[in-house]
Amino acid sequence: MEEAPLHVLAAPSHPDPYAWYARLRVSRPLFFDEPMKLWVVSGPYLVQQALNDVRLRVRPLEEPVPRALQGRPAGEVFALLVRMNDGDFHARHRPQVEAAASSWSAAAVAQAAEAATRDLAGRCDPNALLSAIPVQAMARLLGVPHAQRNATVDWVHAFVQGIAAGASAEALDRADVAAVALMEQGEREGLSRVDAANRIALMQQALDATAGLLGNAVRAVLVSGTDEDAGEIAARTAHQDPAVHNTRRFAATQIELGGERISAGDALVLVLVPACPFGAGPHACPGERIALQIASSALRTLQSLEPLSQIFGAVRGYRPLPNARIPVFGEPHLEQAPR
Repeated sequence: MEEAPLHVLAAPSHPDPYAWYARLRVSRPLFFDEPMKLWVVSGPYLVQQALNDVRLRVRPLEEPVPRALQGRPAGEVFALLVRMNDGDFHARHRPQVEAAASSWSAAAVAQAAEAATRDLAGRCDPNALLSAIPVQAMARLLGVPHAQRNATVDWVHAFVQGIAAGASAEALDRADVAAVALMEQGEREGLSRVDAANRIALMQQALDATAGLLGNAVRAVLVSGTDEDAGEIAARTAHQDPAVHNTRRFAATQIELGGERISAGDALVLVLVPACPFGAGPHACPGERIALQIASSALRTLQSLEPLSQIFGAVRGYRPLPNARIPVFGEPHLEQAPR
Protein backbone atom coordinates (compact mmCIF):
# COMPACT_ATOMS: atom_id res chain seq x y z
CA MET A 1 0.00 0.00 0.00
CA GLU A 2 1.32 3.42 -1.00
CA GLU A 3 2.30 5.65 1.90
CA ALA A 4 0.25 8.83 2.24
CA PRO A 5 1.84 12.17 1.34
CA LEU A 6 3.77 13.72 4.22
CA HIS A 7 1.78 16.96 3.93
CA VAL A 8 -0.32 18.94 1.50
CA LEU A 9 2.66 20.46 -0.33
CA ALA A 10 4.12 16.99 -0.91
CA ALA A 11 0.88 15.67 -2.39
CA PRO A 12 1.29 16.96 -5.98
CA SER A 13 4.46 14.89 -6.44
CA HIS A 14 3.04 11.78 -4.72
CA PRO A 15 2.44 8.77 -7.03
CA ASP A 16 -1.32 8.83 -6.30
CA PRO A 17 -2.54 11.47 -3.83
CA TYR A 18 -6.22 11.36 -4.71
CA ALA A 19 -7.42 8.89 -2.08
CA TRP A 20 -5.57 10.95 0.53
CA TYR A 21 -7.27 14.13 -0.73
CA ALA A 22 -10.65 12.38 -0.48
CA ARG A 23 -9.99 11.33 3.13
CA LEU A 24 -8.79 14.83 3.96
CA ARG A 25 -11.97 16.44 2.59
CA VAL A 26 -14.08 14.23 4.86
CA SER A 27 -12.00 13.99 8.03
CA ARG A 28 -10.14 17.32 8.11
CA PRO A 29 -11.74 19.81 5.68
CA LEU A 30 -10.02 22.66 7.52
CA PHE A 31 -7.14 22.36 9.97
CA PHE A 32 -4.00 24.13 11.09
CA ASP A 33 -0.84 22.24 10.14
CA GLU A 34 1.38 23.05 13.12
CA PRO A 35 4.73 21.91 11.65
CA MET A 36 4.12 23.92 8.46
CA LYS A 37 2.48 26.87 10.25
CA LEU A 38 -0.39 27.19 7.79
CA TRP A 39 -4.06 26.36 7.41
CA VAL A 40 -5.00 23.55 5.03
CA VAL A 41 -8.41 24.02 3.40
CA SER A 42 -9.72 21.01 1.46
CA GLY A 43 -13.51 21.01 1.95
CA PRO A 44 -14.93 22.04 -1.45
CA TYR A 45 -17.41 24.57 -0.03
CA LEU A 46 -14.72 26.08 2.19
CA VAL A 47 -12.27 26.27 -0.73
CA GLN A 48 -14.85 28.11 -2.85
CA GLN A 49 -15.60 30.44 0.05
CA ALA A 50 -11.92 31.20 0.53
CA LEU A 51 -11.27 31.77 -3.18
CA ASN A 52 -14.04 34.37 -3.26
CA ASP A 53 -13.11 36.13 0.00
CA VAL A 54 -11.30 39.39 -0.86
CA ARG A 55 -9.83 39.46 2.65
CA LEU A 56 -7.66 36.52 1.66
CA ARG A 57 -4.84 37.90 -0.46
CA VAL A 58 -2.43 36.26 -2.87
CA ARG A 59 0.55 37.80 -1.07
CA PRO A 60 1.27 38.67 2.57
CA LEU A 61 0.52 42.34 3.27
CA GLU A 62 4.00 42.89 4.68
CA GLU A 63 5.75 41.18 1.75
CA PRO A 64 4.05 41.98 -1.59
CA VAL A 65 7.26 40.97 -3.36
CA PRO A 66 9.32 38.05 -2.01
CA ARG A 67 12.35 39.30 -0.06
CA ALA A 68 14.78 37.51 -2.35
CA LEU A 69 13.40 39.44 -5.35
CA GLN A 70 13.22 42.88 -3.81
CA GLY A 71 15.37 45.48 -5.55
CA ARG A 72 16.00 43.20 -8.53
CA PRO A 73 14.65 43.35 -12.11
CA ALA A 74 12.75 40.08 -11.58
CA GLY A 75 11.15 41.60 -8.50
CA GLU A 76 10.08 44.68 -10.47
CA VAL A 77 8.25 42.41 -12.89
CA PHE A 78 6.76 40.34 -10.05
CA ALA A 79 5.31 43.51 -8.51
CA LEU A 80 3.45 44.28 -11.77
CA LEU A 81 1.85 40.86 -12.23
CA VAL A 82 -1.93 41.01 -11.94
CA ARG A 83 -2.06 37.50 -10.49
CA MET A 84 0.24 38.61 -7.66
CA ASN A 85 -1.84 41.66 -6.71
CA ASP A 86 -5.19 42.39 -5.12
CA GLY A 87 -7.28 45.49 -4.57
CA ASP A 88 -7.35 48.44 -6.93
CA PHE A 89 -4.36 47.34 -9.03
CA HIS A 90 -5.94 43.94 -9.67
CA ALA A 91 -9.36 45.45 -10.42
CA ARG A 92 -7.91 47.94 -12.93
CA HIS A 93 -5.64 45.55 -14.83
CA ARG A 94 -7.37 42.16 -14.63
CA PRO A 95 -9.79 43.07 -17.50
CA GLN A 96 -6.82 43.63 -19.82
CA VAL A 97 -5.41 40.21 -18.99
CA GLU A 98 -8.80 38.58 -19.58
CA ALA A 99 -9.18 40.43 -22.87
CA ALA A 100 -5.76 39.26 -24.01
CA ALA A 101 -6.51 35.66 -23.05
CA SER A 102 -9.82 35.70 -24.92
CA SER A 103 -8.49 37.44 -28.04
CA TRP A 104 -7.22 34.30 -29.78
CA SER A 105 -9.61 31.96 -31.55
CA ALA A 106 -9.58 28.24 -30.84
CA ALA A 107 -8.17 27.68 -34.33
CA ALA A 108 -5.31 30.13 -33.73
CA VAL A 109 -4.37 28.48 -30.42
CA ALA A 110 -4.51 25.00 -31.95
CA GLN A 111 -2.37 26.11 -34.90
CA ALA A 112 0.24 27.70 -32.62
CA ALA A 113 0.40 24.59 -30.43
CA GLU A 114 0.70 22.28 -33.45
CA ALA A 115 3.49 24.38 -34.96
CA ALA A 116 5.34 24.54 -31.65
CA THR A 117 5.02 20.78 -31.17
CA ARG A 118 6.29 19.99 -34.65
CA ASP A 119 9.21 22.36 -34.18
CA LEU A 120 10.25 21.02 -30.77
CA ALA A 121 9.43 17.30 -30.92
CA GLY A 122 12.57 16.28 -32.76
CA ARG A 123 15.01 18.34 -30.69
CA CYS A 124 13.87 18.16 -27.05
CA ASP A 125 13.98 15.30 -24.58
CA PRO A 126 10.49 14.28 -23.42
CA ASN A 127 10.54 16.26 -20.17
CA ALA A 128 11.89 19.46 -21.69
CA LEU A 129 9.31 19.04 -24.44
CA LEU A 130 6.40 19.26 -21.98
CA SER A 131 7.57 22.65 -20.73
CA ALA A 132 8.75 24.10 -24.02
CA ILE A 133 5.60 23.47 -26.07
CA PRO A 134 3.20 25.71 -24.12
CA VAL A 135 5.72 28.56 -23.85
CA GLN A 136 6.57 28.48 -27.53
CA ALA A 137 2.88 28.23 -28.43
CA MET A 138 2.15 31.35 -26.38
CA ALA A 139 5.16 33.11 -27.87
CA ARG A 140 3.80 32.40 -31.35
CA LEU A 141 0.38 33.77 -30.36
CA LEU A 142 2.06 36.88 -28.98
CA GLY A 143 3.87 37.46 -32.26
CA VAL A 144 7.41 36.66 -31.14
CA PRO A 145 9.52 36.43 -34.33
CA HIS A 146 11.00 33.08 -35.32
CA ALA A 147 14.56 34.23 -34.59
CA GLN A 148 13.64 35.08 -30.98
CA ARG A 149 11.51 32.05 -30.06
CA ASN A 150 14.22 29.80 -28.65
CA ALA A 151 15.66 32.61 -26.56
CA THR A 152 12.15 33.59 -25.40
CA VAL A 153 11.40 30.05 -24.22
CA ASP A 154 14.73 29.99 -22.35
CA TRP A 155 14.04 33.41 -20.76
CA VAL A 156 10.59 32.36 -19.57
CA HIS A 157 12.02 29.21 -18.01
CA ALA A 158 14.75 31.24 -16.31
CA PHE A 159 12.23 33.73 -14.97
CA VAL A 160 9.98 30.99 -13.57
CA GLN A 161 12.89 29.22 -11.90
CA GLY A 162 14.23 32.46 -10.42
CA ILE A 163 10.99 33.62 -8.80
CA ALA A 164 10.40 30.23 -7.17
CA ALA A 165 10.83 30.05 -3.40
CA GLY A 166 14.34 29.06 -2.43
CA ALA A 167 15.90 29.90 -5.81
CA SER A 168 19.70 29.89 -5.81
CA ALA A 169 21.78 33.03 -6.36
CA GLU A 170 22.57 31.83 -9.88
CA ALA A 171 18.88 31.27 -10.65
CA LEU A 172 18.06 34.77 -9.36
CA ASP A 173 20.71 36.27 -11.62
CA ARG A 174 19.37 34.39 -14.63
CA ALA A 175 15.85 35.53 -13.77
CA ASP A 176 17.02 39.15 -13.74
CA VAL A 177 18.57 38.81 -17.18
CA ALA A 178 15.40 37.14 -18.46
CA ALA A 179 13.13 39.77 -16.91
CA VAL A 180 15.05 42.60 -18.59
CA ALA A 181 15.03 40.86 -21.98
CA LEU A 182 11.33 39.96 -21.85
CA MET A 183 10.30 43.43 -20.67
CA GLU A 184 12.29 45.00 -23.51
CA GLN A 185 10.59 42.63 -25.91
CA GLY A 186 7.15 43.80 -24.80
CA GLU A 187 8.06 47.48 -24.59
CA ARG A 188 9.42 47.38 -28.17
CA GLU A 189 5.84 46.52 -29.14
CA GLY A 190 4.68 49.74 -27.49
CA LEU A 191 3.30 48.12 -24.34
CA SER A 192 3.29 49.86 -20.98
CA ARG A 193 5.41 48.33 -18.23
CA VAL A 194 2.33 46.77 -16.64
CA ASP A 195 1.20 45.27 -19.94
CA ALA A 196 4.73 44.11 -20.79
CA ALA A 197 4.98 42.35 -17.41
CA ASN A 198 1.64 40.61 -17.89
CA ARG A 199 2.62 39.61 -21.40
CA ILE A 200 5.40 37.66 -19.65
CA ALA A 201 2.79 36.22 -17.30
CA LEU A 202 0.81 34.78 -20.21
CA MET A 203 3.87 32.69 -21.12
CA GLN A 204 4.95 32.08 -17.52
CA GLN A 205 1.57 30.74 -16.39
CA ALA A 206 1.36 28.52 -19.45
CA LEU A 207 4.57 26.77 -18.44
CA ASP A 208 3.90 24.57 -15.40
CA ALA A 209 0.11 24.46 -15.66
CA THR A 210 0.01 23.37 -19.30
CA ALA A 211 3.11 21.20 -19.02
CA GLY A 212 1.37 19.30 -16.24
CA LEU A 213 -1.88 19.01 -18.16
CA LEU A 214 -0.11 17.75 -21.28
CA GLY A 215 2.15 15.40 -19.34
CA ASN A 216 -0.71 13.87 -17.35
CA ALA A 217 -2.73 13.46 -20.56
CA VAL A 218 0.21 11.66 -22.18
CA ARG A 219 0.47 9.42 -19.12
CA ALA A 220 -3.25 8.63 -19.33
CA VAL A 221 -2.88 7.51 -22.94
CA LEU A 222 0.21 5.41 -22.23
CA VAL A 223 -1.45 3.68 -19.25
CA SER A 224 -4.87 3.07 -20.78
CA GLY A 225 -4.05 2.86 -24.46
CA THR A 226 -7.21 4.87 -25.18
CA ASP A 227 -7.87 6.02 -28.72
CA GLU A 228 -10.26 8.79 -27.67
CA ASP A 229 -10.01 12.23 -29.21
CA ALA A 230 -7.18 14.29 -27.70
CA GLY A 231 -9.61 17.02 -26.64
CA GLU A 232 -11.67 14.57 -24.59
CA ILE A 233 -8.52 13.15 -23.00
CA ALA A 234 -7.24 16.63 -22.03
CA ALA A 235 -10.61 17.70 -20.63
CA ARG A 236 -10.92 14.56 -18.52
CA THR A 237 -7.32 14.81 -17.34
CA ALA A 238 -7.92 18.42 -16.23
CA HIS A 239 -10.36 17.09 -13.63
CA GLN A 240 -9.14 13.58 -12.85
CA ASP A 241 -5.37 14.20 -12.77
CA PRO A 242 -5.00 18.00 -12.93
CA ALA A 243 -1.82 20.02 -13.15
CA VAL A 244 -2.43 22.54 -10.36
CA HIS A 245 -3.32 21.04 -6.97
CA ASN A 246 -3.28 23.98 -4.60
CA THR A 247 -2.90 27.72 -4.27
CA ARG A 248 -1.84 30.04 -1.42
CA ARG A 249 -3.74 32.78 0.35
CA PHE A 250 -2.85 35.11 3.24
CA ALA A 251 -5.33 36.66 5.65
CA ALA A 252 -5.26 40.46 5.47
CA THR A 253 -7.44 40.67 8.57
CA GLN A 254 -8.98 38.27 11.05
CA ILE A 255 -11.74 36.20 9.48
CA GLU A 256 -13.87 33.19 10.34
CA LEU A 257 -13.84 30.21 7.99
CA GLY A 258 -15.59 26.93 8.67
CA GLY A 259 -16.04 27.84 12.32
CA GLU A 260 -12.32 28.52 12.79
CA ARG A 261 -10.80 31.90 13.55
CA ILE A 262 -8.10 32.75 11.00
CA SER A 263 -5.80 35.44 12.33
CA ALA A 264 -4.45 38.35 10.29
CA GLY A 265 -1.21 37.28 8.64
CA ASP A 266 -2.01 33.57 8.67
CA ALA A 267 -1.13 31.56 5.55
CA LEU A 268 -3.57 29.13 3.94
CA VAL A 269 -3.18 26.41 1.32
CA LEU A 270 -6.39 25.83 -0.63
CA VAL A 271 -6.68 22.37 -2.19
CA LEU A 272 -8.14 22.86 -5.69
CA VAL A 273 -8.71 19.22 -6.64
CA PRO A 274 -11.13 17.92 -7.64
CA ALA A 275 -13.63 20.79 -7.61
CA CYS A 276 -11.78 23.73 -9.19
CA PRO A 277 -8.40 22.86 -10.77
CA PHE A 278 -8.32 26.25 -12.52
CA GLY A 279 -9.28 28.19 -9.42
CA ALA A 280 -12.33 30.40 -8.92
CA GLY A 281 -13.24 33.88 -7.78
CA PRO A 282 -11.26 37.05 -8.60
CA HIS A 283 -8.08 35.10 -9.31
CA ALA A 284 -9.58 32.29 -11.40
CA CYS A 285 -7.21 31.32 -14.20
CA PRO A 286 -8.06 33.40 -17.29
CA GLY A 287 -6.26 30.90 -19.51
CA GLU A 288 -8.27 27.73 -18.85
CA ARG A 289 -9.54 27.57 -22.43
CA ILE A 290 -6.05 28.20 -23.84
CA ALA A 291 -4.42 25.56 -21.62
CA LEU A 292 -6.94 22.93 -22.70
CA GLN A 293 -6.56 23.85 -26.37
CA ILE A 294 -2.75 23.83 -26.27
CA ALA A 295 -2.69 20.46 -24.49
CA SER A 296 -5.27 18.97 -26.87
CA SER A 297 -3.52 20.18 -30.01
CA ALA A 298 -0.06 19.21 -28.75
CA LEU A 299 -1.25 15.73 -27.78
CA ARG A 300 -3.00 15.24 -31.12
CA THR A 301 0.11 16.40 -32.98
CA LEU A 302 2.45 14.16 -30.99
CA GLN A 303 0.19 11.18 -31.72
CA SER A 304 0.34 11.99 -35.42
CA LEU A 305 4.14 12.09 -35.47
CA GLU A 306 4.80 8.65 -34.00
CA PRO A 307 3.44 6.42 -31.22
CA LEU A 308 3.64 8.18 -27.86
CA SER A 309 5.57 5.23 -26.44
CA GLN A 310 8.40 6.07 -28.84
CA ILE A 311 8.56 9.66 -27.54
CA PHE A 312 7.91 9.10 -23.82
CA GLY A 313 9.12 6.32 -21.56
CA ALA A 314 7.37 5.26 -18.38
CA VAL A 315 6.64 7.83 -15.65
CA ARG A 316 9.53 7.83 -13.17
CA GLY A 317 7.91 10.19 -10.69
CA TYR A 318 6.83 13.80 -10.53
CA ARG A 319 8.73 17.07 -10.39
CA PRO A 320 9.24 18.15 -6.75
CA LEU A 321 6.91 21.14 -6.94
CA PRO A 322 4.65 22.21 -4.05
CA ASN A 323 1.59 23.02 -6.14
CA ALA A 324 1.93 21.56 -9.64
CA ARG A 325 1.80 17.91 -10.75
CA ILE A 326 4.13 17.35 -13.72
CA PRO A 327 5.24 13.80 -14.52
CA VAL A 328 8.88 12.91 -15.17
CA PHE A 329 9.22 10.46 -18.06
CA GLY A 330 12.09 8.11 -18.68
CA GLU A 331 13.71 7.92 -22.08
CA PRO A 332 11.66 5.60 -24.30
CA HIS A 333 14.64 3.51 -25.41
CA LEU A 334 15.20 2.52 -21.79
CA GLU A 335 11.69 1.04 -21.73
CA GLN A 336 12.13 -0.77 -25.04
CA ALA A 337 15.66 -2.08 -24.87
CA PRO A 338 16.06 -5.34 -26.84
CA ARG A 339 16.07 -8.55 -24.77
